[in-house]
Amino acid sequence: MTVLVAMIVFGVIILVHELGHFLAARRVGIDVEEFAIGFGPKLFGFKPGATQYSVRLLPLGGYVRMLGEEEDLYTENPGSYQNKTPLQRMFVIAAGPVMNFVLALVLFMVIFGAFGIYVNEPLIGSVTPGLPAAESGLQPGDRILSMNGTEPETWTDLQQYIHGSDGQPINMTVQRDAQMVELTVVPRDAGEFYEIGIGMSSRRLPVLESIKRGFQETYYLTLAIFESIVMIFTRQIPAEDIAGPIGIVHFIGQAARAGIINVLSLAALISVNLGIFNLLPIPALDGSKLVILGVELVRRKPLDPHKENLVHLVGFALLISLMIFVMYQDILRILNM
Repeated sequence: MTVLVAMIVFGVIILVHELGHFLAARRVGIDVEEFAIGFGPKLFGFKPGATQYSVRLLPLGGYVRMLGEEEDLYTENPGSYQNKTPLQRMFVIAAGPVMNFVLALVLFMVIFGAFGIYVNEPLIGSVTPGLPAAESGLQPGDRILSMNGTEPETWTDLQQYIHGSDGQPINMTVQRDAQMVELTVVPRDAGEFYEIGIGMSSRRLPVLESIKRGFQETYYLTLAIFESIVMIFTRQIPAEDIAGPIGIVHFIGQAARAGIINVLSLAALISVNLGIFNLLPIPALDGSKLVILGVELVRRKPLDPHKENLVHLVGFALLISLMIFVMYQDILRILNM
């Protein structure tokens, strides 16, 4: 189930990214030869027109192959990538990462509008079957008035009390509709803390407020990721802490067990990460292509395509090496958990 959810999340994020390139290419009149999800041997595909749509074996990315993108043999063809102006090509290259930010925005809007925002009140939103809260009779909608005589004012107060309970029974006074209910819960050891199996309550937002909050969350998330990247390059965050595909699958599995909101939030995080990572000026990534096109725009003269392709080839080899290193660290991290 974890792998299936991870494949869906990865697939949607990659699809949206490549769709950005595809739609932008079509918008400026570039002929697209193939729209592919994944790398390696083709699993299946179809060709309803001039473009081949395919799904490939390794679901670690995707690509849009445009006419004349990798060579200058089609400069006389109006539909060639090389025949377009630097600004048009920059528009096509930037459209992929931009779509990742758009996807994150849409996901946050769905979260706030369809599921709502968490309310920091001692109000139970969900109860996990089989855990102490369900066994004691706690129900969604219950408001915790007191725990062993302590009155929690916020959900944070409630969680801190339970986490630090050391597994001792907690006598609760609960408001359920117009009734007062007395019950006892015995927290279970969850490893680093104690838990009883309850979730926060949430409140759905109106459409306009959901849009506003969506923009805010995407903006703050983008800033936070930029800060993390700076801390990685300045060695304030060890490179070993970076998560790769295996680590992300593991985190998606944890999010899936916690509920759909957590999966959507993690998908938004991954999407923004992918958008920012692709904008970095690293050979083979969209960011380096934008830099090269910017140089061409200033020089008013294109770089040698063969040299450019060599730079991207070397960059691709370095990225594969980095991915292998990160996957190795993922495996070590999971084995040590």
